[in-house]
This record gives sequence, C-alpha cells and structure tokens, in this order.
Amino acid sequence: MKILNYTLILIFALGLLSCGGGGGGSDETAPTVNFTSPSTNPDSPTTITAGQTLTFSGTVSDNKKLESITFTNLGEKAKSVNDFIVDFNEKLNSKKPSSGSVLDKSESAVNFTIETLAGAPANEYTMTCTVIDNSDNPTTKTFYIKVE
Repeated sequence: MKILNYTLILIFALGLLSCGGGGGGSDETAPTVNFTSPSTNPDSPTTITAGQTLTFSGTVSDNKKLESITFTNLGEKAKSVNDFIVDFNEKLNSKKPSSGSVLDKSESAVNFTIETLAGAPANEYTMTCTVIDNSDNPTTKTFYIKVE
C-alpha cells in the first residue's frame, strides 16, 4: 500500500511540474528599427543646410515588449566642429524620446525635430539609435547626416 501511495504522489507531482510555467520560451528576436529620416544609408546621407531643421521619424517595434530607446550624441566623421556638436547634442537631449516612452509597448512611433545651428560648418556626422527589448536583445541603427 505504501508503494502505491508513493507512486500516486510521484505521478501527481510530475503532473503538476509538467503543467507549470507555459512561458513560451525565450525571446531571441531583436527589435525592429525603421527610420525614414534621417538616413541610415552611409552612401546616401540626409543632407541639410546649416540652420535647417532635421527631422527624426520612424518606428521601433518588437515581437513582445520594448524596454528602452537610446540616441547617442552626434559625432563628426572628419574634423572637429565642437560648437555645432554641443548645440545639436543639447537640443537632442531635450527632444529625443525617453526610454519610458517605449517601455512595455510592442511598437512606438518616433517623431521629433531639431533645428541645427545656423553657422554649422559643412561636414558629415553620425549618430546612433539603440533599441532594446525586455529580453535584452539590442538593435542599433546609425544615422548619416551631411551639413552643407
């Protein structure tokens, strides 16, 4: 009789363990980042004249949930133009979406503008956007901007 009781307890315990969780496995799919502006093509940068407004427009999405969105500061590709970079980065920091704006959503639109410094020297610049989902899968896009 004891063997039967132990067998029933074991079968019951195994049944409970096999029914638990149902979490659907791990998420290995990185977020999708699609921007229409500025350009993410190094061979075709977004070209603006100093003093013009630069528009950031796109969507970020994930098959489950987004965790964060980060824009790095603008950096020059060729020579140092510190005044323009500092001005642009200050404006970027005040206008870019925060990670809270995408938190726990599966999709979020990104749309903001930055007026560039009127005296900005002609140069090529890069900056990046990194989007991370709830499973720490990252996607990074690099923007290419040319000031004439």
